[in-house]
Amino acid sequence: MVSRLLPVSIFLAVLAATISAEPIASIPNPRVRDSTWVTDTAGQLSAATIAQLNRSIDSAHASHGIEMAVVVIRSLDGLSVEEMAERLFNRWGIGKKGKDNGLLFLWSAGDRKVRIEVGYGLEGIIPDGKAGAILDTYVIPRFRDGEFERGVIAGVDATLAAARSEHVAGIDSYGSGGWLSWLPFAGSVPAGIGLLVAYKKWRRYRRRRCPQCRTRMVMMPDYEDDAKLEQGQVKEEHIGSVEYDVWQCPACSHLLTLRYAKWATKYDACPQCKNRTGWRTESTTRSPTTMSTGTALVMVKCEFCTYTKEYTKVLPRISQSSSSSGSSGGGGSSFGGGRSGGGGASRGY
Repeated sequence: MVSRLLPVSIFLAVLAATISAEPIASIPNPRVRDSTWVTDTAGQLSAATIAQLNRSIDSAHASHGIEMAVVVIRSLDGLSVEEMAERLFNRWGIGKKGKDNGLLFLWSAGDRKVRIEVGYGLEGIIPDGKAGAILDTYVIPRFRDGEFERGVIAGVDATLAAARSEHVAGIDSYGSGGWLSWLPFAGSVPAGIGLLVAYKKWRRYRRRRCPQCRTRMVMMPDYEDDAKLEQGQVKEEHIGSVEYDVWQCPACSHLLTLRYAKWATKYDACPQCKNRTGWRTESTTRSPTTMSTGTALVMVKCEFCTYTKEYTKVLPRISQSSSSSGSSGGGGSSFGGGRSGGGGASRGY
């Protein structure tokens, strides 16, 4: 009897996991759906909260051109919250093309994970430390108290304020504090850029202590660190999509590998091997009009695992009101084509 029931129980377990899984393709883009900013497939947010979030993002979009998506899902579908956020961000193209001024607040209720993903163009304003401080100060304490809606609202408002370079209580000393706060008073654009470059170099090459024994670690030279990287990571460095620094503890030999995604690159995460070695080309085969959709031929290839895919993409009809893209609520049928390289911060609760 037990042997007969066992296959049934396994089937039900697999079926339950399948039902709860939430692949990226099934998450609706709110801009395409109804020209708003919030998607809640987990049903965690009330209508009043969603309306408040949309008003806050509308205001930031109208005043500063910032695009922000708030996404609440049931499950990460086996991905890490970082992978899900970066793929969703780049799939939708959150932020304006060329400015990359997009933000994503992602909450997976079933996995108890939350992340703020930051577009390339806002990484200097909201570095990883500041994004983490927003979560630690405004989101996680409320989540742990069961005040999820308050946590989402507070986190989104704080993130938007930081993106507008406004004072945010409790976090301004994180990530961009100290002498970097003098950037607006540097006296000239070249001086400000020079200070920013110097600060980023300091963040990357500053001394680090071993997380295990607290001994000062040593960064391995480039000609040695390849031996400590995975093959896919070596390929990313070779094609110039990502740089890796490998730090080693001289006392206990613990290794710390840090990833730095390049901004100006054609490469994206490969759907098969997940390395940032994939690239795509898109060529229009039939242009869309105000009366009919168009088509484009898309080719995706990977430089590492030889993944290749070719498919036809439907181009949406041209909106007659597309010239009014500066308006706040329904000023476009989708996001603006921005990109993220994985900047931001994640927390569990």
